[in-house]
Amino acid sequence: MSKVHTPVAVALLAIACGFSTIAIAQSPGHGMMHETKVDAHRSKRHQKHLNEMKVFLQLQASQESAWNAFESVMKTPMKRPTHHSMAEMEKLSTPERIDKMMALKAERDLEITKRMDASKTFYATLTPAQQKVFDTQTQKFLNRGPMGHHVKMTP
Repeated sequence: MSKVHTPVAVALLAIACGFSTIAIAQSPGHGMMHETKVDAHRSKRHQKHLNEMKVFLQLQASQESAWNAFESVMKTPMKRPTHHSMAEMEKLSTPERIDKMMALKAERDLEITKRMDASKTFYATLTPAQQKVFDTQTQKFLNRGPMGHHVKMTP
């Protein structure tokens, strides 16, 4: 659920479960603890995917250093907006928010570019058969939505 929809969800939950729910749902740290668990789960799932990919690729000894470089870039978690940063954004004027969002977008674009470059560099070290395996494994990963559920890809 996005941060934008959170107040609506809290209100609906409060109506359905009683008004004491609001205090629990909005208590400091509640969201952070959940986000930490979600991030840990996501990181564990991502590492499992990398481990499986390495097994399926059947890398040769000469490809190990390229794999290690690829894996180290992919292991680095993408920065995600935090509740704290969202609260800071609310204090800014519209032009300041726009500038901040553009700076955050530039940071994210840089992270994405780094991952794409690492993927292309590693891919170039693979044999054609390994490239097919890599294509299959990464496509499977791309077909997952933000919560790890399969999403339908439409042309």
